[in-house]
Amino acid sequence: MSRIHEQLLDDASSYVNARYDEGFRLSREQLEQVHLRGVQQRFDTMRDEIPVLRRLADEQGIEKIERLNDVVPLLFPHTTYKSYPLSLLERGQFDRLTRWLNGLTRQDLSKLDTQDIHTIDAWVKRLDDSSELRILHTFGTSGKLSFVPRTAREWAISNTLTAHCVRDWHGAGSGPDLLRARMPMVQPGYRFGAGATYRGVEEMVRRWAGGDENALFLYPDDYFSADIASLAGRLRAAEARGEQGTLEISPALLSRREEFAAREQQRPEQMKRFLETAVQRFGKQDICLFAVWPILYEWAEEALANGTRNAFGAGSVLMSGGGNKGRALADNYRERIFEFLGFDRVFEFYGMSELMVSLPRCSQGHFHVPPVLVPFVLDPENGHPFPREGTHTGRFAFVDLLPDSYWGGLITGDEVTLSGWDAPCECGRSGPYVHATIQRYSEKQGGDDKINCAGAPEAHDKAVEFLLSAVR
Repeated sequence: MSRIHEQLLDDASSYVNARYDEGFRLSREQLEQVHLRGVQQRFDTMRDEIPVLRRLADEQGIEKIERLNDVVPLLFPHTTYKSYPLSLLERGQFDRLTRWLNGLTRQDLSKLDTQDIHTIDAWVKRLDDSSELRILHTFGTSGKLSFVPRTAREWAISNTLTAHCVRDWHGAGSGPDLLRARMPMVQPGYRFGAGATYRGVEEMVRRWAGGDENALFLYPDDYFSADIASLAGRLRAAEARGEQGTLEISPALLSRREEFAAREQQRPEQMKRFLETAVQRFGKQDICLFAVWPILYEWAEEALANGTRNAFGAGSVLMSGGGNKGRALADNYRERIFEFLGFDRVFEFYGMSELMVSLPRCSQGHFHVPPVLVPFVLDPENGHPFPREGTHTGRFAFVDLLPDSYWGGLITGDEVTLSGWDAPCECGRSGPYVHATIQRYSEKQGGDDKINCAGAPEAHDKAVEFLLSAVR
């Protein structure tokens, strides 16, 4: 029995202090043991401490987990984290929204004072100031944001794991130790906010860069507003239905929207100045850069046209994800980007708001599943899990073994193809991996995402109804 196998069997969170690369050397049998033990421990601990999980288990008569597939009927559809009535946001009923959130977490929010809270941003700040939670929200294209109840401790764990991935992905110490290197951080986004992209920034600035004086953001003083994100989504949805005039929006919120829209109009010019500032402040230094490929390509084309090459140090790190964001880029876009940047060490990840770990991409283009994530591929027609062998395409689901404040079992909106149970990837790593062809079911189905759950379908309906009963 290997040391990491023993540690993970005892406590999945021990992976936080392990060598990251060793997690992809476990045998099939060892990984199965870690996954089953981890799911059993989580369920035994959380069953009676997370109200909606308890209700879902009671509805289906599930008292214990004996096989991995036993947990599949207990996975939450991703819509669970936005199952509250939208009217709670529209009417500013944050006492009821808090009661809804209380059903999804082990944290006790029953004494949270929301009397003077009128906006989502103020509610998030009150949770920050008065509880252990540092919730994150999605960007809500429909106007309905998902809220995930993560704690400050869990953000630190997630931050550490990403740093260890950079350090050990190609072998122990093959990359810089971001927790010690104090590399300048460069990110063309917001410094503050509870949105999924920005919530972890505080930890990165403090622990990786060593402080704000060693970091550069496109909007260094601005907060990405959850209220504006929700409003923008509601307006888009209303416009698509031809119902723009039926929305009730406060003048204060409308003025914030105009402020945000003006900022976005100025974004191209601000981005140009941001690039110039990044090269002036950190040129030829090793940096930690966060950006998506389309932004990087725009930078590279402009910089190369002006004769700027090898702008940063060869030991720098680029972190990216999300693909090309629907943009058509030149065939040689990566070569052009790296010619401008002056380095080619890049880490691409597949992840989502509900996950504490991300799946790093290997040289073969596959996203590898860390051992603390228990993956399932579900038949989209009936919600049943495909066998943990061979290659299967279907709906991605998982149990994240790391969060302590929420369940971590989720049915996603993504169609994936999963392999790796029977043979290592050509990159040499063992364990399951997701192929690069990832698609949203909502895109495939014309905007709808009908989730078929395993077990008793009415049990999931009753669990959500239980959540909603708290807001009445």
